[in-house]
Amino acid sequence: MQSKSLGMDHEKFSLNHESGLPLYLQIAHEFVYRIETGLLQPGDKLPGIRKLAKELKVSFLTVDKSYRWLRTRGVVTTRRGVGVRVALSLDPSGEQARLRAQINKFVDKMMAQAITQHFDPMTVAQATLHQATAMQRRMAQRKVTFIECLPEYVDDYIAELRRGLADAKVQINGLLTADLARMVKSGKLRANGSLDADYVMTTLYHYDFVHRAVAPLKLRVVALSHTLDTDAIRKIVRLPRKVRLAALLGPTDPAAAIIQTVEYYRDLPAGTIPFAIASDGNAVRKLVAKADILLYTGGCRPDINGLKKSNQREMILMRFVPDQEAVNKVKMLLGSHEENSQGSHG
Repeated sequence: MQSKSLGMDHEKFSLNHESGLPLYLQIAHEFVYRIETGLLQPGDKLPGIRKLAKELKVSFLTVDKSYRWLRTRGVVTTRRGVGVRVALSLDPSGEQARLRAQINKFVDKMMAQAITQHFDPMTVAQATLHQATAMQRRMAQRKVTFIECLPEYVDDYIAELRRGLADAKVQINGLLTADLARMVKSGKLRANGSLDADYVMTTLYHYDFVHRAVAPLKLRVVALSHTLDTDAIRKIVRLPRKVRLAALLGPTDPAAAIIQTVEYYRDLPAGTIPFAIASDGNAVRKLVAKADILLYTGGCRPDINGLKKSNQREMILMRFVPDQEAVNKVKMLLGSHEENSQGSHG
């Protein structure tokens, strides 16, 4: 059995590559265990992403995913300049924690009963999986409409959301905020088939507008988080430390959040990476003169087409995609929707 150990101040733990459990979850579960048993106390600092990845000999993305998993569940907090620290509590009242506990309790009872009946637990698990698969096929397909401001953002986000929900029976459509505004103004909102949805979803930046726009339809609007795509993160992290980065952004891009994210992955202090709005020609020229590599978003593609042809510097496209927290949130909502639907027909 292959395993790798992590050197900590007080004790080591191992990653089992043959267990079938994803490495990021193994890391997260070990930290949860240490917190629950008192080996780690509230306020204790966890190893940095790069340091832990090096000690475990895994990708920094694996460690980052583990820390994100812990952070979304209230187990740890992250602050720039402070690092990742154990939170004051494990947030046992969180919706995901409650659901997880209920499922574990149900499974424990089912397996205990199987053993009393002298059934093989693995055979029971396989039969349960077959039954669940058959039930899922009979479920009515749920419908989601995702709304954003630019076609590139809608396409990128939906593509990743569909990938993350591949095991769910859901239809995901896209809609631009400008089209939604025109629908509201023309009074055709109710007649438009693209809002034939169980849920309307958008990013936090457009939540208020979308919520007001679809209020007459009494549809639930859900705000989803997002992050940079894995390909861009890999490229950004692997760049040599001496490389000077600069970012070109679109007029509707959340500049502060984007720059902070890049600085986080580069382990740089706030305000280190300069940026400019791509439509501002003078600002772009000054920025290009000081940078070795340019980062840009889909929101500024129309403004930099000429620059890409004339500029010899490497350029990295930053796409916005749902993070694991967003995917988990949608899964939970769809699961709750199905339970409510079955209850209403029971």
